[in-house]
Amino acid sequence: MFKKNSNEKIDIGKINDTVSLFNKILRIGFLLIVVVAIYALTLILKEWKVIVLIKNILKILTPFFIGIVVAWLFNPIVSFLQKKKINRILGTVLVYIVFIGVLYFFVYNIIPLIASQTKDLANSIPSITESITNKITKYFGTLESNDLIDYNRVKIQIIDSLNKVGGNIVSNLPITLMNILKSFVSALGSFGIGLIIGFYMLFNFDNVSKTLLSFVPKRIRNTTADLFHMMNTTLFSYVRGVLLVAFFIFIADYIGFILLGVKAPLLFAVFCGITDIIPYAGPYIGGIPVAILSLTQNTATGILVIIYIIMIQLLESMVLQPIIMSKTMKLHPVTILIGLLIFGYFFGMIGMIVATPFIALIKSIILFYDKKYHFTDYRKD
Repeated sequence: MFKKNSNEKIDIGKINDTVSLFNKILRIGFLLIVVVAIYALTLILKEWKVIVLIKNILKILTPFFIGIVVAWLFNPIVSFLQKKKINRILGTVLVYIVFIGVLYFFVYNIIPLIASQTKDLANSIPSITESITNKITKYFGTLESNDLIDYNRVKIQIIDSLNKVGGNIVSNLPITLMNILKSFVSALGSFGIGLIIGFYMLFNFDNVSKTLLSFVPKRIRNTTADLFHMMNTTLFSYVRGVLLVAFFIFIADYIGFILLGVKAPLLFAVFCGITDIIPYAGPYIGGIPVAILSLTQNTATGILVIIYIIMIQLLESMVLQPIIMSKTMKLHPVTILIGLLIFGYFFGMIGMIVATPFIALIKSIILFYDKKYHFTDYRKD
């Protein structure tokens, strides 16, 4: 028998530190596994052309999904009116009247203005190109070529590329506008049917949810209902916060661009508002074209526009995001950036817009079942 040394003591602090470090490593590993799994799944779906099939199915079911989204977005307002003793059917009608009124104003006033500003911007492309060319020529005129770099050749290549880009914009813009118009008219029919579906769904939205849950097996119905409630809360909070922030960016940029004399202020304000939905990268995607255009107009104007955009983005990230968005997503910035890269690669701009809420929903599902079944609870009783 070995005699126990009474002088030896167990260092509880070191054990706790080790266990804590081990848990952190497991959590990081779990996160990496989830990211790799999502990436692998998208590759498999793309290779098997499942994504194409899904897109075709979604295209057919688009009006139905539009109806669900419309009913889902308007249901809190109708429920609020119902609590104020307003009949649900009457509340639905009132909400739709206001929505269709706003939509009518947008279609018949804002869209023609955007189209007009886009046309004016296209007409000014040659003068913008000439202004940039003159500045490039002036800048390279101060440089002397050497054995390593032929600045004159570099200048010619840059100017040729710039002229090609400007020419492509001017020549392709009418075709692009016609394609956008055709897509808009085509989507208008699906949107109209979706509005009708959403209108009838709103009459009794709670029963619609119960009907959908009735297809779930009884033994997991309560769990599914709790999961849907959590997902709905997370997603609705995100959508509400994103729309409020995007609307603020649109209004602030529109006013600022008008005061600073930016060409096509409404067009760029709408663009900045839409791209701001994309976390982290969105403000740069929306702000860089405005900054470049402003610099070609006037150097002082360009600098003021850049300063203004930076101030608006600082206000958004430091004030609006914490107040409006709070900690709804609770996602690490690295996770969001990885999601943007993956979804942007496969689905473009739309993928970047839906990446964050999709990842947040995946995380909500994982946390829901982790809380219920303690998958990542490594502590012993």
